[in-house]
Amino acid sequence: MKKIICLLLALCLITGVITLAACGANPIDKAAKDANVYTIAASYDDTSHILSAMQTVEITNRSENSVTSVKFHIYANAYRENASTPVVPNTYHAKAYVNGDSYGDIAFDSVKVNGNAVAYTIEGENLDILSVPLAEELFPDGKTTIEMTYQIQLANIRHRLGYTDNTVNLGNWYPVLCVMSNGGYDCTPYYNIGDPYVTDVANYDVTIKLPSNYVVASSGALEEATQDNGFTCYNYKANALRDFALVMSKNFKKLSQQVGDTQVNYYYYNDANPEQSLATAVGMLDFLNKNVGGYPYSVYSVCETDFCYGGMEYGALAMVTSGSNAYTEAIAHETAHQWFYGLVGNNQITNAWMDEGLAEFLTYMYLDETDAMPIENSVKAVTKTYVSYVDVLNHYYDNVDTSFRALNEYKNDNEYVVFTYVKGSLLFGTLYEVMGKAKFTKALQNYFDGAICTIAAPDQMINAFTGVSGQELGKIFTDFIEGKEIISQIIQ
Repeated sequence: MKKIICLLLALCLITGVITLAACGANPIDKAAKDANVYTIAASYDDTSHILSAMQTVEITNRSENSVTSVKFHIYANAYRENASTPVVPNTYHAKAYVNGDSYGDIAFDSVKVNGNAVAYTIEGENLDILSVPLAEELFPDGKTTIEMTYQIQLANIRHRLGYTDNTVNLGNWYPVLCVMSNGGYDCTPYYNIGDPYVTDVANYDVTIKLPSNYVVASSGALEEATQDNGFTCYNYKANALRDFALVMSKNFKKLSQQVGDTQVNYYYYNDANPEQSLATAVGMLDFLNKNVGGYPYSVYSVCETDFCYGGMEYGALAMVTSGSNAYTEAIAHETAHQWFYGLVGNNQITNAWMDEGLAEFLTYMYLDETDAMPIENSVKAVTKTYVSYVDVLNHYYDNVDTSFRALNEYKNDNEYVVFTYVKGSLLFGTLYEVMGKAKFTKALQNYFDGAICTIAAPDQMINAFTGVSGQELGKIFTDFIEGKEIISQIIQ
């Protein structure tokens, strides 16, 4: 996610699914073949702001352990009144709730396993885990199908999931399978700092019905749109996608441009220079195609929307905050996330620097490539921001922790941003300075090729870089991770 942009810069698949743009994209084909399948039929009532849905998930146990239950994150419950963790930190409360406090939640009508109703439970310290018991133990490579019906009450909030006067954001809305980790499910609760989500790629077939005066931007490719007495049903399909999101608005206008085999869409309603915003999305996509690896999806959409932060990335879709003073930087950053978190995943909760710091530095590279700002100037600006921030901390506290940490270990959102985005980008700035552009780009390509459609660990990234320029780079990574780096030596 792109937060506080001024601070950071001053401071070939089956027909009917999203098509592959690059020939020979075997990792994508394999991921689609092995992936779980989500089929969702939803309808939106724009009077009550309730989203009703029927969802089926075809699951294959790809872990090495048998399981007796299946667990889903239900992030929609983070928006309820009296949630143990407010959906936004206090510093963003006023920006999020411009019309006053508002609440939402998710309620289930039924949950079935292989057609039989089961007694599900809602668990977790923030009541954000749906636990579904299985009648029989599910062994490795075993399959099961879970069906559920539910209603999501949307809050009036400028956030990932919610409605405003301008847009309806459906991000992290549907129950999503918890990732299997260390022999069990990763049921990490919702945190209101950073992006507290870790998901495997999956295949999607999503239909949404809503009043016909809405324009819809969506992850995936539009397969069909049918009219029904003032309503429109849109059907989207996508394979090997990290997650699935939609943004809907009665006010959307749309610009499009083709980049190779990918159609780039820009949906807007208030942007004073939409042509430039589309050009940024097109330019960044082309830049990353050439310097990292080919974008494998046939559609990529960027949406101007009401959002309290700078933007948010989803599979083949990015949200960018309306009224931003830095559309170019936000769009470039969120587009970089299509490669790093989208295609190459990482644990955003424990290692957010892996995607946020890299997406930020790739933005600097793009600004340099387009002569918008020399890369040296970007790095100098964020170096000053980081050094000043740490100096202030050292003035008031002893033994300041400058290591990369998990989301819940940062004191506040500002500290998270400075260490994850700013210091994270300085890590990659150091590598770029030491390696040079050609070797840095080669290391990125190796990392991308080796980790596409997986959830990469830090060692995989480190090995990709050391494999190009030698083991001495490992110390740069570990010094930054552990907080032992000497920032003043990054760039003279």
